[in-house]
Amino acid sequence: MERIGIFGGSFDPVHAGHLALARRALEAVPLDRVLFAPAADSPFKVGRMNARAEDRLAMLELAIAGEPRFGICRADLDRGGVSYTVDLVADVRAAHPDAELFFLLGADSLAGLHRWRRAAELVRACRFVGFGRPGFRLDPDALGFDPATNARLAADFVPDFSEPASSTEVRARLAAGEDVSSLLPSPVAAYVRDRGLYRSPETPR
Repeated sequence: MERIGIFGGSFDPVHAGHLALARRALEAVPLDRVLFAPAADSPFKVGRMNARAEDRLAMLELAIAGEPRFGICRADLDRGGVSYTVDLVADVRAAHPDAELFFLLGADSLAGLHRWRRAAELVRACRFVGFGRPGFRLDPDALGFDPATNARLAADFVPDFSEPASSTEVRARLAAGEDVSSLLPSPVAAYVRDRGLYRSPETPR
């Protein structure tokens, strides 16, 4: 049975931390491949995407070029509107009916998973693999589901992931005209620079 990781997010922009998490998942879960699934409009950021969907998709394609076990799932972009994980997982399941599905997310998102749309259905539809930070301790009893589900989520948790980059930090540094070469894959950095993405009117030229 093929084991597929689903990595959903805004990817606004995709950065080194996203790639590091996906590579870690390939080995830690382990997975046969990871599908990056850019949201059309995140329910947590409705109307607040910084780059157009076309640009976010293009940056993802550049970032994963040469990574044979990485791919892109366009389901949310093709569906349009607000992107909910329960719909994304259903689309991936329809496309890969015989695969075992794993949804990849950070520890902060895992802690709020019980508040996601149709959360109880979600955790039955696929396995969720959370990735922690240095010094982070997961409290299974605080995950908000029944004890058996909490225990299963805790068992799949990867505690030792230590990549600190975030899209918020990348955008802030780009807006300030700062160097982001350590945070972005070089083809993505070139794409951002050539198109003037994430600049503010005060950004130094």
